[in-house]
Amino acid sequence: MTEYRFSKDSESLQSLATEGSLLADGVVDGRTTSAFVLTHAQELASNTEKLASVVASTHPETGLAEKMMRLAALAREAASQLRTLAGHPSDAAAAARVRSALTNTADAAEKLAKSL
Repeated sequence: MTEYRFSKDSESLQSLATEGSLLADGVVDGRTTSAFVLTHAQELASNTEKLASVVASTHPETGLAEKMMRLAALAREAASQLRTLAGHPSDAAAAARVRSALTNTADAAEKLAKSL
C-alpha cells in the first residue's frame, strides 16, 4: 500500500463513519424510520467490512505497516458499531452510543490520514 492509497482509504473510513454517525443521529432525534436505518446501516457495515478486509490484506510500503493495522482495526470497529445500529434501528440509547463511537472513529481516521 502506498501513502496515497492509505490516505484515500483513511478518507473512505472517515466518510463511512461520518455517514453512520449521521444515521445514528437520525435515530436519536426520531427523524428516520427503522426500515431505512436497518437497510442503510447494513449497507454501510458491509462497505466498511470490505474496506477493513482490503486494508488488512494489502502489503504496506516501508513505514506504513503499523498505521495500516490501526486503520484496519478502526474499520472493523466501525463495522461492528454499524451492525449494532442495524440490529437496533429504533433504539435511541443504542444509537447515541453508536453515534459517539463512529464520531470518534471518523476523527481517528482523519488523524491517521494527516499523520503521513
